[in-house]
Formats: sequence, C-alpha cells, structure tokens
Amino acid sequence: MATSMMATHTQVMSSMAIPRPSKSKSGYNSARAGLRMALPSATTLQRSFGTPSKQTAKSVRRVTVSVLEASRVETPRDLAPNPAELMMEKLAAMGKPNDTELSKMSDLADRLFLWDDVPKLATKQTFTVYELNEFNRDSPAFLELSRQSVNKIDPETGAHIKALGDQVPFTNTLYDSSLELRLGITTGICLHMKNYPGRGAQELRDLQFFTPDHYETIMSWYFGDMGHICGMGPFINFQDTLMGITGGSGFFAEAKGVVRLHPVTPFKFQYTFTISGIPELPKFLTAPLVPCHFGVEASPAAQQCKPGHTLPNYTD
Repeated sequence: MATSMMATHTQVMSSMAIPRPSKSKSGYNSARAGLRMALPSATTLQRSFGTPSKQTAKSVRRVTVSVLEASRVETPRDLAPNPAELMMEKLAAMGKPNDTELSKMSDLADRLFLWDDVPKLATKQTFTVYELNEFNRDSPAFLELSRQSVNKIDPETGAHIKALGDQVPFTNTLYDSSLELRLGITTGICLHMKNYPGRGAQELRDLQFFTPDHYETIMSWYFGDMGHICGMGPFINFQDTLMGITGGSGFFAEAKGVVRLHPVTPFKFQYTFTISGIPELPKFLTAPLVPCHFGVEASPAAQQCKPGHTLPNYTD
C-alpha cells in the first residue's frame, strides 16, 4: 500500500512540474529564431528613435523653410503707419514757430532735428514737383553784367543778348505733382554760360521771352517743416538736364541723388527727384502726376493756400 501511494504522489508531482525547454541543439536554435522574430532589431530601433527616415527629414525641412519664410514676411506698407506722415502730424500740432526772430530760428532748427529720429531708407525713391512763376514775387531779375554788351546787341531789336557774366536770381512757388498742394518756394541764381541761337522747339521760339541759353544753376527747394533740398548743375532751357543734389535739411538731411529738370515754358518747370537716404515718402509727395503742358497751373485752392491745400507751416 505504501508503495502504491508513493507511485501516485510521483505521478501527481510530475504533472504539476513546469515544462523546461529541450536541451537539444535543434530545440535551442528554434527558440532563438523565435526571439529574433519577436523583437525589433537594433537597426530598426535606431531608425525609429535615433535617425529620422528620409521622408520624415524632408517633411521637417519643408516645415522649417515655411516657418523661416513666414518670419521674413513684412507688414504691408499700406497697413503700417508712415513715420514721415506721423512726424508731419506732430509738427502741424505744434503750430507756427515763435514770432521773435531769435526764438523763431531756434524753434525752426529744433523742428528740423526732429527728423533725425525718423528711419531712413537706403533704397532710391522718386517724386515730382512743379515750380511755377506766378509773377507775384518780383522774379526773375535779369542782371546784365556781361562785358560783351557793346558787341552783343540784337541787330533787329537793339536788346541785350545774354552772354557769359549775366546772372538771373529767381524765386518761384513750389507745388506737388497733382498741383493741389502748396509745398513752399524755390530760390536760386542762374549764371549764364552760353547762348544757342536757333535752338529749341518752335513752340518755345515763338514765345516772347524765350532765348535758348545754357546756365549753371545753384538753387534750393523749400518744403516747410520738412526742410529743404539744395542742388546745383546745368540748366539748358530748351531740353532736359540733370542736376546733382548737394545737401539738405530736416527730412532731406541725408539726401543723395539727382534731379531731372524739365523746362515746360520759360516760367514753368517740372523737377523729378531720385533720392536715397531719406525716410519713406509721405503720400502727398507721390500723388498722381498732372501731365505738363504750356497751360499747366496750380488749382485755385492751392494758389489761394486754402486749408488742406498747403503743407503745415509751408515756406513763403
């Protein structure tokens, strides 16, 4: 009986034992193969977590480029406030400079230096203005200083023929390109260099006061609280010429560039400035251009300096 009970106990224990893998070589290799199939390889792990795939890298690059390009997009000029226009509003709110001469000069200088804080652009900007002689400033003055007057007399009229040494000081009124805004004045002097008999378009030669001449001109354009531009160069009154910008103040303190002088008649001129080193142009200097012709003139409101048709504290 004891023997049969021991045999039964052995059978029960054998049935409860944990199965062990076979120690045979073939069984061991089969187990390793199964493990390799179940676990990812080191290369797979590296590809998944360490080094991104080519497709992922391309996607990241595309996103990065998009972000960089988006960061370079500037606010449209139409939406951003124009610093020059903000400064003009500030100067207009300040009213006219002090009446006393000493205070007035000091006040004017302080106003012009306010433009130093307005950002300047390195790019070229272009705008056009009109200079009109409205015969209300005793201009021009013809100074017949040439020594050649004795032998430079018109045989038909007996009038003096301009020659080297003659001078013509002048001052005229300055308007914007639309002829709706009084900007200020021009001042300067022309030194006669040479006379060109018979030159110029017929419509010019038919005018009473026209003589085809070459002058060397030194002049300034005044824009009220914006400051002024100085220029110098040739003025040939029957063709376009280029003058150099030699300096300025206020808005134009760092101006560099040229100005094209287009004579319309002996008393009407169109100037096109191409300038760098100045702030962004205010809109009133880029108004639509009125085409030039013999009869061109400023609007009545601008001529009479009506409100809204002049620069604040315009030069007179």
